[in-house]
Amino acid sequence: MKILDRYLMKSFLIPFGVCVLVFCVLVLLGRFFDKMDIFVGYHAHLKDIIVFLILGLPFWLNLVLPVATMLALLFSLGTLYQRGEFTAFRSAGIPSWRLYLPFGSLGLFLAIVSLVGGLTFLPKLNFQSRKIYRVHIKKRDILEYRKDNIVAAGRDHRRFTIGWLDVANQYMKDVVVDRFSDDLEWMETTSAKLAVYQNGRWLFKDGIWRTKDATLANGVREEPFAEKWMDIPEKPADFALEDKITDDMTGPELLERAERLKHLGAPTYKERVAWHMRMALPFANVIVIALAIPYALRSGVQGRTQNFSYALALAFLYWGVTSVCQSFGEQGRMSAWAAAWASNFLFSGIALWKLARLA
Repeated sequence: MKILDRYLMKSFLIPFGVCVLVFCVLVLLGRFFDKMDIFVGYHAHLKDIIVFLILGLPFWLNLVLPVATMLALLFSLGTLYQRGEFTAFRSAGIPSWRLYLPFGSLGLFLAIVSLVGGLTFLPKLNFQSRKIYRVHIKKRDILEYRKDNIVAAGRDHRRFTIGWLDVANQYMKDVVVDRFSDDLEWMETTSAKLAVYQNGRWLFKDGIWRTKDATLANGVREEPFAEKWMDIPEKPADFALEDKITDDMTGPELLERAERLKHLGAPTYKERVAWHMRMALPFANVIVIALAIPYALRSGVQGRTQNFSYALALAFLYWGVTSVCQSFGEQGRMSAWAAAWASNFLFSGIALWKLARLA
């Protein structure tokens, strides 16, 4: 590494460290005051509060890291330009792109760290933070599962529609089980007000069984029943979709959840968008550097505060567009990869255009 690279990186890392420290304080204070009513209402212990805040800090800090990166670049490069050092470097025959390279390299390094962390250990830390919050502070179960209005695909070409599911007591209410042939033609339907799981079998109560019957005028035979035993391989737990939020799931867990939901016939938009967002958002650290360079080099012409405002407004516009695309993706109105990467493509193009104008 050349002396010039070390000098430029040092000029960036000092304000970057200050920005990260400031954001740490802001995140801790923000989360503390946001949950203060809960802490007071549940008489939370100071130790639990501190552990909850500290364990959740890395995940939230990873989200605001690009803002710290942009501010550090504006401070460092803007200062170099105002002191005439940047002009001196270029007068010495060093091309502008060579001066941008150390900052871009640091942005890429931060992007890789953010990417690896977001797919592996950061969600685990956030999950442990939420565990402290739910179990130690609010005295609740760490995970809950969806209990009502469940639609799931089962084995042997069955589809289950469940009004209410109680895994702990091994029963379902308002159950409809449709069975189809290998050609996906309807064969029979069993509906019941109650289904109880006993000794590896299901006992359906107070229901109606319907099946095809070509000898009847309507082609369907119906048989009401008070009780009916059914050999269905699925257990109550197989229908339980845990309400573990995507922020608490690693990359492999998101893909596993998406595949399970797909197998059960449930939508997977949210999980797939979340996985693509984990891949795309870390590169915001590179994009904001490219966006900030033109504004940092204008500090000698216009007020620094004004240029900071323009750059930050552009950065927050990036997050606004990202949030809108994410919402569309989770609703199935955009493909998952497009919802996650659209902002990166759009603002990368803007950054390259502005950098080309500096040349």
